Amino acid sequence: MRSSFAPVGVLLGALLSTSLLAQESDTTIKDYDVITAPALPSDEIRSEVLIEITQVGDRLVAAGAHGNIIWRDTADSEWQQADVNSSILITSLGFSNETIGWATGHHGVLLKTEDGGKTWRRKLDGFDLIKLEEIYYEQRISDLKQRLESVDDSDEASEIEWLLEDLQFRLSNIEMAMKEGPSKPLLDVYAVDNNTIYVIGAYGTFLETNDGGKSWKVVADKLDNPNGYHLNAIFGSNDTLYIAGESGMVFRSLDKGENWKRLESPYRGSLFGGHVDTQQRLWIYGLRGNAFVSDDKGDSFTKIETGVGVNLSAGTTSENENQLIVGHSGVILKVKNDFSVEKITHPSGSVMTDIITLENGEWLMTGRSGLLHWPAQSEKTATAEKQGVQ
Repeated sequence: MRSSFAPVGVLLGALLSTSLLAQESDTTIKDYDVITAPALPSDEIRSEVLIEITQVGDRLVAAGAHGNIIWRDTADSEWQQADVNSSILITSLGFSNETIGWATGHHGVLLKTEDGGKTWRRKLDGFDLIKLEEIYYEQRISDLKQRLESVDDSDEASEIEWLLEDLQFRLSNIEMAMKEGPSKPLLDVYAVDNNTIYVIGAYGTFLETNDGGKSWKVVADKLDNPNGYHLNAIFGSNDTLYIAGESGMVFRSLDKGENWKRLESPYRGSLFGGHVDTQQRLWIYGLRGNAFVSDDKGDSFTKIETGVGVNLSAGTTSENENQLIVGHSGVILKVKNDFSVEKITHPSGSVMTDIITLENGEWLMTGRSGLLHWPAQSEKTATAEKQGVQ
């Protein structure tokens, strides 16, 4: 679920193909006008690819392909298109309050709104990200070289030399990226408050700001992720934050992201999303219908027998304390308090990437087919009903 002020992981799989868009980088693209070209006005956005939806106070905001962001106040029936000065694929939304929010996207783009989602402006792009990574790797190399000069233990010296070699290799990749152009997608964002925001992405990308986005720094060294696995989802509750990613990576912070611990994962395949329910239980899910729950903040996990083999992407807690998890092929899983699972299939059969619940009991999903409703109905029908049309 992308709940208000606390978004979680997003699955971008099979939106335009059966592969994971979130875990692909198109290095063949040479024209980066998509970064600066504004999203084009369209009357069909609600039925086009949408990746994430969140409720911010009395407003709904959804985002997806071609820089498209739409919003609707819950008292109104019509969705409005936001003013966005980029046309990249938007991968996630995160708000720190009802006014200030962030959106991540492909080509390293990070957008910010200061009017509750009506207007979005670029605050970072892939070229900026390359420069931040260059500074990060050069500083780490310098620190390790100084450390190596004072080390007497041969084993420790060998380890530092190996790290230096690896960092030099990564720095050479950065130099190549300067020539080739940005290719890393940013995949999720979490706003602790108006000042502290975390952004994660492909190949272990991890960024932090403590001044509301005026300056950013790479903080990948906070995570035990030496192979640079993709980080797909960041979410949490109160002081406790979690990151889920490729190869079963799960991290936990108990101090709002200052320090992180790598948890023993219950699964070695990719995890695409997670959420914290009203009982503060941790839920994670991903490839091939794998889902797990923890009632001790990730120290141990219980496997959920989902009965499905499709990829699972996002979840939320319903009004009656069931857990709702969505995925491919129109699958909606209702996990009850005894962990039994009821499978619901949306008639669209579409890939679904996010879900929220509304006060009237309706579920609203996003995915390859745009906005979807449960009970199932078309967006046109839903709008007509809100307008009182029979």
